[in-house]
Amino acid sequence: MKRPTSQFPSEERGDDRLHFLAQCVAEGAATTEESAELATLLEDSEDAREIYVAYCQLHAALDQEQGLHQSLAAALRPENVVSLPGSRTVVTRDEDRIDAVATSSTGSGKRFLAVAALAVLLGLAVILLKKQAEEGAFNPVESGTQPSLVEKGAAPHSKVDASERGPKAVEKTASGDDMTPEEQYQTSSVMAQASPGGSLSRPPTTLVTAGAKTKISFNRDIRPILSDNCFHCHGPDEGGRKADLRLDLRQTSIVSESNAEAPIVPGDLNASEFFDRISTTDPDDQMPPPDSHKRLTPAQIALFKQWILEGAEWEEHWAFIPPKVEAIPTMKSDWVRNDIDRFVLANLQEEGLAPSEEADRYTLIRRATLDLTGLPPTPEDVEAFVNDRSPEAFRDLVDRLLDSQAYGEHRARYWLDAARYGDTHGLHLDNFREIWPYRDWVINAYNTNKPFDQFTIEQLAGDLLPNPTQAQRVATGFNRCNVTTAEGGAIEEEFLVRYAVDRVATTGAVWMGMTVGCAQCHNHKYDPISQREFYQLFAYFNNTTQPGLDGNAKDSPPVIRVFGSENDEKTITSLRAELAKLDQETLKPARAAAETGFQAWLKEPKTASQLDAFQLAGSLLDKPAASEGEKATDLGALGQFERGKPFSVAFRFEAPAEEGRSILMQKTDPANRDRGWRVVLEGQGIDLELIESWPGKTLRCGITRRVKAGAKGHFVFTYDGSGASEGIGLYFNGQKQTSRFVREWVDTMEGDFLTEAPLLLGGTTADSGLTPKVSDVRLYDRRLDESEVKALNDLGKLRGLAAKEAGKRDDKETGELREAWLVLAKNPYRDAFLKKTELETRINAIESRTPTTLVMQEKSDAQPMAHVLERGEYDKPQDEVGIGVPDFLPPLPEDAPANRLGLARWLVSDQHPLTARVIVNRMWQELFGIGLVKTAEDFGTQGEPPSNPKLLDYLAVHFMESGWDMKALYREMMLSATYRQTSRVTPELRERDPENRLLARGPRFRLDAEVIRDQALAASGLLDHKVGGESVRPWQPGGIWEAVGYTNSNTQTFYQDYGQAAEHRRSLYTFWKRTAPPPNLIAFDAPNRESCTVRRERTNTPLQALVLMNDPQFLRATRYLALRALNSHDNVDGRIDFLAMWLTGRPMDDDEKGVLKASLAQFENAWGSDEPAAREFLTDTVNERFSLADAQQPVELASWTMVASQILNLDESINKP
Repeated sequence: MKRPTSQFPSEERGDDRLHFLAQCVAEGAATTEESAELATLLEDSEDAREIYVAYCQLHAALDQEQGLHQSLAAALRPENVVSLPGSRTVVTRDEDRIDAVATSSTGSGKRFLAVAALAVLLGLAVILLKKQAEEGAFNPVESGTQPSLVEKGAAPHSKVDASERGPKAVEKTASGDDMTPEEQYQTSSVMAQASPGGSLSRPPTTLVTAGAKTKISFNRDIRPILSDNCFHCHGPDEGGRKADLRLDLRQTSIVSESNAEAPIVPGDLNASEFFDRISTTDPDDQMPPPDSHKRLTPAQIALFKQWILEGAEWEEHWAFIPPKVEAIPTMKSDWVRNDIDRFVLANLQEEGLAPSEEADRYTLIRRATLDLTGLPPTPEDVEAFVNDRSPEAFRDLVDRLLDSQAYGEHRARYWLDAARYGDTHGLHLDNFREIWPYRDWVINAYNTNKPFDQFTIEQLAGDLLPNPTQAQRVATGFNRCNVTTAEGGAIEEEFLVRYAVDRVATTGAVWMGMTVGCAQCHNHKYDPISQREFYQLFAYFNNTTQPGLDGNAKDSPPVIRVFGSENDEKTITSLRAELAKLDQETLKPARAAAETGFQAWLKEPKTASQLDAFQLAGSLLDKPAASEGEKATDLGALGQFERGKPFSVAFRFEAPAEEGRSILMQKTDPANRDRGWRVVLEGQGIDLELIESWPGKTLRCGITRRVKAGAKGHFVFTYDGSGASEGIGLYFNGQKQTSRFVREWVDTMEGDFLTEAPLLLGGTTADSGLTPKVSDVRLYDRRLDESEVKALNDLGKLRGLAAKEAGKRDDKETGELREAWLVLAKNPYRDAFLKKTELETRINAIESRTPTTLVMQEKSDAQPMAHVLERGEYDKPQDEVGIGVPDFLPPLPEDAPANRLGLARWLVSDQHPLTARVIVNRMWQELFGIGLVKTAEDFGTQGEPPSNPKLLDYLAVHFMESGWDMKALYREMMLSATYRQTSRVTPELRERDPENRLLARGPRFRLDAEVIRDQALAASGLLDHKVGGESVRPWQPGGIWEAVGYTNSNTQTFYQDYGQAAEHRRSLYTFWKRTAPPPNLIAFDAPNRESCTVRRERTNTPLQALVLMNDPQFLRATRYLALRALNSHDNVDGRIDFLAMWLTGRPMDDDEKGVLKASLAQFENAWGSDEPAAREFLTDTVNERFSLADAQQPVELASWTMVASQILNLDESINKP
């Protein structure tokens, strides 16, 4: 390796020499003497330490040198300087003073609001810092965007007597050096993670250095180094293996009777060529070779030396050995509440640490409620819990939360990340797909506590169970959540391969925690998964009836209809049977009988009365109606249609000579928010509007065909009485049209549009001045059949054909007459035809209100098989393989079905070493923010070892022995003393364990995106608690969908849903367009769900603060929260506590209230002289229905809205306590 060059001798201790030494270490080229020289520089010079800190920010590798790290830590006091995120506040602390400087900018027109908001936040920070300075503690804020009110003294994270409430009742903690919680993402933990036994991306659990008394563990200390540095060339992949040397297996690595040439000789360094190659400085012999840009550190080489001298004891990879519990530690401590605590405490004692005290009750109820429901506790619930003196209070709380409907919704959100659930196909047009019933199945499975083994089997193979239920088939939507396409030029075979590859990779990640997809093109580089084994798993998913191209349809097959009730399913089955019987026993004979009458009619001379046979009987009008000039024609009470009954409307029209909005016909009541129905020519398309209440409860759909100015046409719409958009048929000039459903309103009507307003035809439209012409208007109290619509459109043509002499008609014309005569004239067939239409209407009405969902279906005439694909390319098939599982895992049972059902049962077998570990690890991750195995997606050799392997195995075994009971395991975790600890942290513990891997304190981390939004809606009182149903589209900034949308996509344009329910449902139900997910959720790190995600990232960006302060959804929430606060109390203190209890779970103390009161006064003063500005601020720019601009005290409400917004922006509000 080429070393950096320096022109400064070692005697010159200037900055250039320091940079040279730092660069040497960063590039792994420093000699022992140079490392020692750098350590001395750091010990002797404060300037050198500051330079080194700056350098470390760019070169984290420096910190791998533990000796240098210790030299630096011994002299540096990093607690003296801290940056407060969000406001770019730099605080310098010494014994006598606190100085703070902040800069900020605002894009709003109300500069005084931004300045005042910044002032209150800075004021709160100063109070916090002064108190901490007095107590000898300093707490930098964690992963939010503003300083936190709660992080002051010990409140509210210490024990509190049940009879006392509020921060004043909180006891001082034992140590004055307590700090805020551990999760300093992206910053402080990075350096501490680098160590001899691991890497920056995958640190070891326990730091082990040369000379340590602890015996070297192969899995903990040696395998990670081999995996990072050696397996790429000397691992499982035989195609990329060098020198025919394999270091991932004992038999090829350690000398034995059968392999005397192996490179490692236990106990003998001189005879171990492996050690010689890693320790030599000769570039020709050195391993890893210099051109690999990898080099073992001296500490890592020392670990190998100690391991070989100790006998080179080999261990199988920990995750591939079935979990077992040898013994539960016996701990004599009052702190212990259950077996989880015994494992944790034993680990802490080995590390010379003690657990933290229990958090106070304000913290516990907020923590537990957020964890189990994703919603904040109500102030009433908080007070009741704090006042409950029962020793079983917390257990009762947990049980109540586990039984709530919100539990299943919150748990489902995590699972849907893994299932890559979305409401669109994800590629090319990214059209809507209807699969939300699968999402609802997941919610219900959690709420009914479906055992996880059944939860698995039904999702992977529910369709293959004996006599599968509708729900079990819906569950298979798990494997239909992958992205699909119908892009022009796409090759179906290629995408079928892509879909199966995705399913293998997803199954591997979700159930086995393995990066199985890495074996698609070659043998896995690090784990014992061959390419052949990958395609054996591939075969399980390569035998479905799903087409490679989805047709851009919402219901790409295979699909099923998901009936809401057993009665609907029975009814539609009965109707279909009746329809089939009618077709066979009545329609066909009647048609044959009618043919005789038709032939006789053809031969007769046609009088005017005979030509009148070409009229569609049953119109509610005695004769067709028409409009008359600029004044609309009043048809009185006609057209009194209602939601639950079918009807049809037909008419001819002539569009105005100019483009613009014109009303063709309407039956609406202006005094009742336009209740009724109307047909509008707008945007040069024709729209039908069924209106319960305009605009929030309006079902609106139209034709996609453009109607030019001055154009003439015939338009028919039919309705089946279902209340659903799918129950509407639109026809233009006799042809059925593709409906353009306008999402701006609703797609299913819950109320009625029946009105007694008069039916008006045509006339001049007031807002545009345009006058359309409407004629030949016909109304029917039934749903017309397509053949009837065509006949209506062709009446003039049909009369002409009928008037022709018999010999002058050709066969085509005769056929057209026959079809029209059968449905229009009185004949034996017509009565049966009308009965058929009635049955079809009833069937259609049920189907229209019944959603479909995508499911899995096995081919009935084939067995699962696949070909190994060269380099994973679909058009290069090699050897044929059948189904199978990797050899390093237990074999399939002999009686296992050769399909997905066999695979699913194998995954949840009690012999499988991975599944239970992987699942309990993710459950732990949900509650503690980080799994016992940090790399939840990778339990292989590149993943991180468990921080407490015995605890992980205990949880896995316990989970299986409980019958895979998910609620029971969550309960046990949450009732542990480990979970109940305060999340405060001392400087020493933060330095020792920045990520809280040892669990010496409670969990604290930023809430997920959906929880932050749902918390705001819950606090405001706006949250709609309905469980399940179609996805909704609350407000989002304009132009986002359009930027990625194709012209023909039905998600090209974003149409917002309006109304209380649609705009305020839980974020779980927000429509998920994969190419452009909801931006306010993405800002808080929600995944796009194009692929499986089992561990979300957590970032801290200024954009998050902007979302909380300026997103219209959050603005509306803070307005209504402020209104609730004003109505809750007559005094300022009570109102502040009301806000704080909702958003932080505790009341504020006097100092905090003082800051907020000062802020409130500033806002009231600013708006007091400008009441119109206050009303403007209270105006809802998204939906005027939710505007509060007409409030009696607009200045007061606007000011309190700003105070609510400030509290919502606190770290304490958006972090779990």
